[in-house]
Amino acid sequence: MRLGARSLKTGLAVTIALLIATTLHLTPPTMAGIGAAVATQPSVQQSIRSMFDNIQGNLLGAIIAVLFVYFIGTSPIIIGLAVIIVIAIMLKLKLQTTITLTMVTAIVIMVSDTPSNQHFILYSLDRVILVIIGVLSATMVNLIFLPPKYENRFYYNILNQTTELFKWVRLLSQHASENTKIKSELNQFDDTKAKIFNFFQWYKEERAYTRKQRFAKYRTSVVFKHMMATTNRLHDILKSLDRNENDYNQLPEDFKITLRKQLDGLMSYHERVLLKFNGKIRRQHHREQMKENFRHKTKIAESFISYYGKDEVNKEEWLNLFPLISLIVDYSQNIEHLDLLIESFQTYHKKDNKIKLKLDDFDSL
Repeated sequence: MRLGARSLKTGLAVTIALLIATTLHLTPPTMAGIGAAVATQPSVQQSIRSMFDNIQGNLLGAIIAVLFVYFIGTSPIIIGLAVIIVIAIMLKLKLQTTITLTMVTAIVIMVSDTPSNQHFILYSLDRVILVIIGVLSATMVNLIFLPPKYENRFYYNILNQTTELFKWVRLLSQHASENTKIKSELNQFDDTKAKIFNFFQWYKEERAYTRKQRFAKYRTSVVFKHMMATTNRLHDILKSLDRNENDYNQLPEDFKITLRKQLDGLMSYHERVLLKFNGKIRRQHHREQMKENFRHKTKIAESFISYYGKDEVNKEEWLNLFPLISLIVDYSQNIEHLDLLIESFQTYHKKDNKIKLKLDDFDSL
């Protein structure tokens, strides 16, 4: 198990927050540590949003806590009522992500053995300052130390996901997979698909500071979005093969061989397109592979129509396979479109579009 970059950033943010609080002689410094731990976010943009939201939320929580202490009291029932009001206000202001930290601030202010009333405001303000120190520490760590490179994580996760899909499509089309194993793998693919989508969203959220950077980011986002669409289409083919396994196994052996051969050719083309994006495929060799793709797509459709027209074929069983053939043709079109996008991406605006892809030393989070 690898140690995630987010874990390291959380630990570093907590350390910095505690050091600052101790240096400024603010007590208890644990409030700063809690603020840093809760406020650490997976992306820079989310960290900045979280910083502003947490500052607003904790100021409101502190104000509510002070008002309750002054005018109502500090019994356990009153503290519980104050927490309910804090939650309601945070939800109303759409500051849901700050609820945990805001509740901690309010509770700490209300249950602490406070000094005399004239110092209570300063006492409460110290708690808010401690939380803000923690939130700022988390944001600065995300900005300066170990800034996330979500284009790397997106690309290598989608490459790994696609490679695994290649393997299972081949096994299932050859009737060589274990039923229980393929079910668990399909669930794992769904989880990984959600993670890849998160990486894509976090990459899109990262701020581009110049117009040139923004346009380059838009172009990259279009390519990444279609990478996801193409891999998701392959995922749909795998699910269709699993769902219609019995009907597939009843197909004539010649047609199954044709289908496996052409599908294998499309997956090989897909793999080359992904590697082409990272500059690992020679363009001339890749263009020759492109010519084969059209033949793979048309061969599947022609074979299906040819066999479907025969009298001995069970039409109902073959109708169940129409969605699979449609998915394969759609998958082929997605690969072609992705290939054209990458070709355009790498041909025009070369300097602006250049991104560095490398395998991260840390896990996804």
